[in-house]
Amino acid sequence: MRGTKNKINAQLGELENEISILTSKENDLLNECQSYARQLEEMQLENYKLSNEATRCFTKIQSPPLFIHQLPIDQYLLKCDTFMQYFTLYMKENFKIQDYSEMDCTSSEHSEFSDKLQSLAKSMEYYTLEYIKEKAKSKATQSLIDFLDLSQIHVISLADMEHETRELEMMNEHHLKIAYETLLNDLTLHVRQHTQQRMELILYENTKLKLERALKRQETDKRLTKIISDALSNAELVWIAIQLDLERKRNRFVNTDQLNSETDNCQRRIKIMRTIQQNNTPLLAYGNIFTNTSAPSLLDAIAERLSRHLGQKVRSEPKSCLYEYEKFTRLLSYAVQGMIGGKAYANVTAQMHELQRLESLLRPMVYDSPVEAPMFEHVRFLMPIYNAKTTQERLDRKLRYLRTQFQENVAERLEKDRLWRYSQLLWIWFLTEPRRMIMAIEEAKKAASKVPTTAGLKSISGIKRK
Repeated sequence: MRGTKNKINAQLGELENEISILTSKENDLLNECQSYARQLEEMQLENYKLSNEATRCFTKIQSPPLFIHQLPIDQYLLKCDTFMQYFTLYMKENFKIQDYSEMDCTSSEHSEFSDKLQSLAKSMEYYTLEYIKEKAKSKATQSLIDFLDLSQIHVISLADMEHETRELEMMNEHHLKIAYETLLNDLTLHVRQHTQQRMELILYENTKLKLERALKRQETDKRLTKIISDALSNAELVWIAIQLDLERKRNRFVNTDQLNSETDNCQRRIKIMRTIQQNNTPLLAYGNIFTNTSAPSLLDAIAERLSRHLGQKVRSEPKSCLYEYEKFTRLLSYAVQGMIGGKAYANVTAQMHELQRLESLLRPMVYDSPVEAPMFEHVRFLMPIYNAKTTQERLDRKLRYLRTQFQENVAERLEKDRLWRYSQLLWIWFLTEPRRMIMAIEEAKKAASKVPTTAGLKSISGIKRK
């Protein structure tokens, strides 16, 4: 009994030594926590200063602002409106933007202009014919005067002279009438051809000028497209910068709340540490449990720990606690020796080798595919794959249907309306490229001449009939 008492006293002395060591460690940890708390306060103060500087940087108006997105939102919108006004003025100065009513006025003006051109062409033809007639009369009179030979006229009396004059007049009138009609027909044909050529030349020059203006407008459109794309890119960049600024501000506010909560928690811990330091009561820490150093509470704590490790209820008596403690140390030594012997590790190694052998046997059966993945491993993807295949088949059917509809409604219609298209094409060539039209007509005539006459009128091509 005395030996047991001495043993218990020795153990209690060892426990008191451990308690003193833990108390000194607790003081060291308390000092370390206080130093960390001071560092945290300094870091919090520095972070607070940086947050205030960032807030002042983002909320204070720049003078002048470095970028357009650093302006307030009202001034930014005003800048955008000003840019749109300048852009509208530039468009009005450099491009003719017409409304629908203006386009109607333009079409009426074109019709009036075409009527004027036709009237001018008719007047030119009429006055040209009159001028040529008068000129022909003067030339004929002069030629009659020049070719008149009085020596060939043998007149005895005035009546004979009148008779001879009447005969000459009738002969000249007959010949002049025939020559006049022939020349008038030729002249009318030449005047019409000349007028038509002049009109074609005027239309050609007008079309050429329109083409040059269209090319200039195209170049201007290209430059304007580049300017607009650059402006849109800049606007996108500005929008991204604004979003980044808003995200930074949002993150700053969220970080501020987190720092405030961390600061409150840290201040609460500092207060608890200071109260513990002021009380200066020796405590024994077992995990999250703080117990006084009295013997009954110490025995209760030891019994609770042993019952937790052994899985059975241990009475809070010195003898039972010592017995269970010796049992716990014995079991712990057996477990340590078993781990050192390597029996568990050898068993695990053997099982791993067996699993690897089975895997090498079953791998060719599972990974039976060109890909390094098992077949039907991801079963959840089978339904989306099936849906995608059905959708693809439906789209293929719709595409074939659209192709047949196009062949029936568009291609066959174009084949039927070939004559109308050829007539429109010839009319365009007549206005823009007369030589090409003449060449096409000559080729059509040559092709029509090669066709046998037994075929009748139906064998003549559409261009020839036109």
